[in-house]
Amino acid sequence: MNKTGKPEKMGKPIGQLIIKLWGQQLGFLLLASGLLTGYNSLIALCVLLGGLIYWIPNAYFTLYAFRFRGAQAAAAVLRSMYRGETGKFMLTVVGFALVFTLVKPIEPISLFVSYSVMTISQWVLVSRWP
Repeated sequence: MNKTGKPEKMGKPIGQLIIKLWGQQLGFLLLASGLLTGYNSLIALCVLLGGLIYWIPNAYFTLYAFRFRGAQAAAAVLRSMYRGETGKFMLTVVGFALVFTLVKPIEPISLFVSYSVMTISQWVLVSRWP
């Protein structure tokens, strides 16, 4: 409630905010990779792969971890958070393993910088939520 005693309006539902965040991150990743294609296609590929190694497991975690809501489902929420985080970690490890074994030649700096930028972009975007 606000100072006048009236209930405050709720912002957008969390699902809409998450979808917007995913879209912004994926759009940024595709734009950066597309722009780098003219400079160096190997770097552009590694930027794309590094971003996807971050984006796909993060999307998995979000979908898996937030399946349940409410106080009555507290145990299920906690269990799904743990399983979602485990799955996210495993998908990330498998993603890096696949890229390092299947992509030859590779630009590891571009791969890790892209992964890091995607992580930081999520922090920035989430910090600006209403």
